[in-house]
Amino acid sequence: MLLSVQSATVVNDFGSELGYKMIREAGFQAIDWNIDHSLKAKDLKSAPLEDLCIFEKSLDECLAYYAEQLEQIHANGLTIAQAHAPFPAYLPERPETLDYTIKLYRRCIEFCHAVGCRNLVIHGISLANPDNTNTPETVKALNYKLYESLMDILVKTNVTVCLENLFSGSPKGLIEGTCSNPNEAVEYIDTLNAKAGKECFGLCLDTGHLNLLRKSFRIYVPILGRRIKALHIHDNNGTADQHLMPYVGTINWDHFCDTLREIGYDGDLSFETFAQTRPSQLNRELVPLFLSTIAGIGQYFRERIRA
Repeated sequence: MLLSVQSATVVNDFGSELGYKMIREAGFQAIDWNIDHSLKAKDLKSAPLEDLCIFEKSLDECLAYYAEQLEQIHANGLTIAQAHAPFPAYLPERPETLDYTIKLYRRCIEFCHAVGCRNLVIHGISLANPDNTNTPETVKALNYKLYESLMDILVKTNVTVCLENLFSGSPKGLIEGTCSNPNEAVEYIDTLNAKAGKECFGLCLDTGHLNLLRKSFRIYVPILGRRIKALHIHDNNGTADQHLMPYVGTINWDHFCDTLREIGYDGDLSFETFAQTRPSQLNRELVPLFLSTIAGIGQYFRERIRA
């Protein structure tokens, strides 16, 4: 059970050499690699769907592009516990984006396999307002198209694609997104794994998203059980997706630890707390202190879950 943290924003702001050194010195053994930053979501809305992302290129070109980061990751003895794929996968006003992102995700899977990354988080497609094109049924069909298109590569690798419990925006506020309902998440994962004939899919449990939708760990986690393969650990005030470190927001972290212990969770503890490691929001000299505090909380969680 490794302690992991997002590579962003630390590596973005401090560079690969210093950034990964800071992560390691803070007490982390692994990273959640933000390869999602390879694509800007705004470009999907209007730009031609070509030459937008490195993952359009060959595997060798992708490895060369990330060579400097890989060198520093290995030099600091860090494991790539999980990675985050580019998102969104689909725009209702531009449906051809799905075929484009599927190509990216196929290369991302090959890339993760090549660098030894076990889990790749790929956001599902959620029904959002305004969307005058889709229904819950058509959205489900889009999600199955997305994930089933990756099966032939996944069965040849040791990479698990992790769906995520999501929220969606609407004029009336936040609404449930794909996999926010635990039974829906189970249906997706079990159906996909049955079709693949192998455990290729799991869930990345996002604690902040659960809190925004007033979902309880005590209900959600036992239903998913061992299907939970990865985590996005962060806190918020219950109304905004703030990506704070635990105990700064309103999440009940005792319930988090207790339920993961009860299901026998043995994956990594990965923090998505980038909002509290941005030099733009605190003096640069304080970033290592915040990182160390987050890692210390992770050590406490690990002891509680293993108890």
